[in-house]
Amino acid sequence: MTSDEYAEKVVLEFLRDITDHVFLNIQNNEELMREYQRQVNENSLKAVNTAIGKKVKEVFDLKDDVVCKTPKSWLIQSFTSHKK
Repeated sequence: MTSDEYAEKVVLEFLRDITDHVFLNIQNNEELMREYQRQVNENSLKAVNTAIGKKVKEVFDLKDDVVCKTPKSWLIQSFTSHKK
């Protein structure tokens, strides 16, 4: 495997679980977490999480793969993994 092939493998693996990474970033960032809680209170947990999931797919131009029921983030119970 070349270094370029390895780099692509690493990045694609990261993109696969990018939604979970985004939620981990929210829960580990005090300012983002406060805003997340405010959004959930004003809207609903489902509405906010769905909007975030859709935005991840849109911004990174990804296709849905399988549903993962074991996220690392405690803000979600599951997430759709993605592929290019």
